[in-house]
Amino acid sequence: MADIIHFQPKHEISAKQNLDSFIEHCKNTLTLYDDQGGWQSNNWQHKQKNRSIAMTFSKYRAKSNPANFDPLDEPFLSFAKAYIRYNQSIKAVSSVTNKMVALRMLHDALVAVHGIANVLKTDGLVIGELETITKQRVANKDRRNKIGYQIEILLEFIRSKRIVPALQSWENPWPKVGAKAERTDEDSRKWQDTRCPSMHQMLALADCFANAETLEDKYWSSVITLLMFAPGRAGELSELTVDCLHRGENGALGVRWYAEKGFGHTIKWVPEALEQTVIEAHSRLMEIGKPAREAAKYAYEHPNVFMRHAGCCTPDDFAENKPLNAYQFAHAMSFTDQSITSMKAKTSQFSSVTAWNMIGGKNTKWVQKLIASGEPTYEDLASFVASEYQTHDWPNLPSIQRPVWESLVLIRDREFHNDFDVREFSWRLPSVNELNAQLAIRDKLKNPPKTLFQRMGYKDEDGSDIRLTSHQIRVWLSTNAERGGMDAWQLARWAGRARINDNRHYDLRTQDEREQQARSIIEFNERPTALEAIKLNLPVSYKDLGVNRIGIADVTEYGMCVHDYAMSPCTKGGECMTCKEHVCIKGMPDTLERIIRLEKQVESQFDKANEDNADGVFGADRWVSHLGWKLAHIRTQRQRLESEDTPEGAILWIPPEHDPSPVKRALEQNDLDISASNQDLVEESEVAMLLGIENA
Repeated sequence: MADIIHFQPKHEISAKQNLDSFIEHCKNTLTLYDDQGGWQSNNWQHKQKNRSIAMTFSKYRAKSNPANFDPLDEPFLSFAKAYIRYNQSIKAVSSVTNKMVALRMLHDALVAVHGIANVLKTDGLVIGELETITKQRVANKDRRNKIGYQIEILLEFIRSKRIVPALQSWENPWPKVGAKAERTDEDSRKWQDTRCPSMHQMLALADCFANAETLEDKYWSSVITLLMFAPGRAGELSELTVDCLHRGENGALGVRWYAEKGFGHTIKWVPEALEQTVIEAHSRLMEIGKPAREAAKYAYEHPNVFMRHAGCCTPDDFAENKPLNAYQFAHAMSFTDQSITSMKAKTSQFSSVTAWNMIGGKNTKWVQKLIASGEPTYEDLASFVASEYQTHDWPNLPSIQRPVWESLVLIRDREFHNDFDVREFSWRLPSVNELNAQLAIRDKLKNPPKTLFQRMGYKDEDGSDIRLTSHQIRVWLSTNAERGGMDAWQLARWAGRARINDNRHYDLRTQDEREQQARSIIEFNERPTALEAIKLNLPVSYKDLGVNRIGIADVTEYGMCVHDYAMSPCTKGGECMTCKEHVCIKGMPDTLERIIRLEKQVESQFDKANEDNADGVFGADRWVSHLGWKLAHIRTQRQRLESEDTPEGAILWIPPEHDPSPVKRALEQNDLDISASNQDLVEESEVAMLLGIENA
């Protein structure tokens, strides 16, 4: 795409001159959609991954017909094209459909009020008519809100670009509709009851992966598995690359992921129990997609050259510009053995009209196009392959700017087709619709293909066919994360959501579950303990942890921190486990596992320092002392958390004497009294135990 030159209106010229300058700028300076007929065309397309979003500059009709439409009236038509081309050049978005609806609404409002579609005549009367038309045509409240938002942007654009500088400001009067997962009307309740998959359905998906035998079943079950370890959108799968697996510093397995809707690059961590499953799914997709990746890379490295694959029957020295007969063409283009055998039975003259008609009948338009100028050559086939499989963003994946042959889910055309052979020279990315067709039967088709569940013999609990969508997997994971008490911020990051508030759209816990959660809080006759507050996602105060100070404790990886950040920055630099202002709580979710992992890491460093000290490495003795001190505290806290003598919910500190402040150190150096206060946070026996382990 060419560099974007923003239009800057001039204050000293008239509104009409600004409008004309804007249209001229967009018509002659911007080049977006020139490959689709440019300014002369009234039908553009925004291509996004595997789908195309139509932008038809037509008047409003109850039923759309892209093949036959009445274009918008001039001069509004030119303004509409300029507005779309300008905004899409700055940032191409899929919501352009709602922009088109807003333009049609404004066009009709202008005609209704002034009898002419001229944006310069936009005024208060037009805005009033615009609201009336929108209410009449858009019944759905959620869609009305979205279109109203685009109308607001459109009117502000007209005013700010000084096309109508005196235009009154306008705000979208239609509020955003509440999340369907939170509504209580009858339709929403029915939707909520069926939206979240059952455990039986999710286990059926797991069984499909475990028992898959055919390449088709292995491919689709592996793709679905990559949506099951963490909430993800099906459209994000095409951005997964062959090197997406990642091992963190702590040894945990993650998947490099590009989340849509503004979140961007992230790493989705894999639960330990699912690590081998994800690795196996990655391995299967690497193997199945290898031929497609090789074909795509060959096309890039050898432009205008057709890839000679195993099915080609011509000699190795067959020239690129030499005509192919029907038999050679059929082999090169991966026609079925049945088609080729049928042709050979009818004629032995493979350059005859009969032979070409056998493989390129009236219903095969692409063949007819290739042979329109005579027998095609390998060069012609290379051009066909480029036009068929090279997208607008070639050779890159659009969102991450990595070559398409690095996509993990890449497959060949007709890879799993029941009637046609796979095209050896091709490559493509699967669509979301294809994935959903594996999860639920497509009733509207005359002969719908079998789903993954049907091929493998899995039924729902009532004996009916299992019907799911890829989005429901995301809903199930989010809902169960809510049930498990996952933090809202953590859940949003895990799911790749740019806004924490979007979690509510995926929370399909039953009304009984929500009421039980509320009841569990209301039923407390006194303030819950620190552990109870943590499990209920309530804030933990300093007083809950035994500190006589007003404030809320911060959650850490290993417990809670009572440092008052309003007074001074933390000087520990992440050394929480040796800090007197940090507390571990027995029963706090996941903290014990993290402490055990930290202990192993520090222990390995301690062993290495001991080895270096034994070898006489300069400075190693200081690291032995430092790491031994750190390891003693970590190990002690771990043992206290694991001990049966430590009650659930116990608050465990380290002795204040083990973490003296700089002030206390200064007093010590001057032989001044630094005796501990009467409010020590641990018992003497605990101090002795800590010292005993340290001395050991």
